[in-house]
Amino acid sequence: MRELERLQEGLGKSNMLLLKKTQQGLECIFLREGMAVDSFMVQQGILADALNKTGINGIVEGNNFARLKTDYSWFSLHVKSRALYMQLQQTQPQVFI
Repeated sequence: MRELERLQEGLGKSNMLLLKKTQQGLECIFLREGMAVDSFMVQQGILADALNKTGINGIVEGNNFARLKTDYSWFSLHVKSRALYMQLQQTQPQVFI
């Protein structure tokens, strides 16, 4: 999951995250001291939904940013497990009846 790796890299070199919904997906813009230091597009729906829940009005800063950064391994595990669950549900629907 390259998008999760990019997210982790961006969190390491910034102190604020802006989330902007676009036609292509969810744009993540990482800021440090008011300047954009990195950005990338999230196209995976599960990751985009999880990121939208971390901030307020598309802004992840302060305690929310610190929590996302320090608990990144749990966040990543949550996203990966949701993706696996969705994949299993599509390939083996009889198991989830």
